[in-house]
Amino acid sequence: MAKSDTRKRLLNAGVRVFMREGYEGSGITTILGEAGMPKGSFYNLFSSKEEFACAALDVYIKTFDALRENTLLNTALVPRQRLINWLSGHREYIEREPEAGGCLAGIIGQTGAVHSEKMRQKLLAIFSAWERDLINIFTDAQQSQTLSPRMSPESAAMLVIHSYEGVMIRIRIARSLSPYAFLMQTLPDLLFAESDAV
Repeated sequence: MAKSDTRKRLLNAGVRVFMREGYEGSGITTILGEAGMPKGSFYNLFSSKEEFACAALDVYIKTFDALRENTLLNTALVPRQRLINWLSGHREYIEREPEAGGCLAGIIGQTGAVHSEKMRQKLLAIFSAWERDLINIFTDAQQSQTLSPRMSPESAAMLVIHSYEGVMIRIRIARSLSPYAFLMQTLPDLLFAESDAV
């Protein structure tokens, strides 16, 4: 197997294991078992579990590149619809991948970043990029006078991120998408003026 294929297989397995077990609960042996690969293959590619987790986060975020382009960055849609389509895309992903009932950035943030400055900085960069995309949506809404007057672009972006991450925890605990349905029903109305309703 080519080195690039081995790396990809390990990282995909790592994403699945981290999603199920968290960072601290995931051993390298478990990840290798998930990938069906021998132990030596890990240390030929990664110097540590910490380095591996950072690479797994990159793989996880890349999974959503197309969704990001088609929703958050799609200025052909009104801001409210961009957010709704983005939320819908994540719901469909969770429905397809039941074990993905959560956000890997949030999971590793809770279980690994407290012990690793490298992972903490990685997660800060991920959340900052996400926040920038959302601020752009809400800036467009503000300019078109469709952002709720109670919100600034920055506060609206923070509300989305904090609400989303909280709902991901509730989904894992409840083993149900009902918290996500509540998020989709309520969040757009909190953020946008009625004139932007679709």
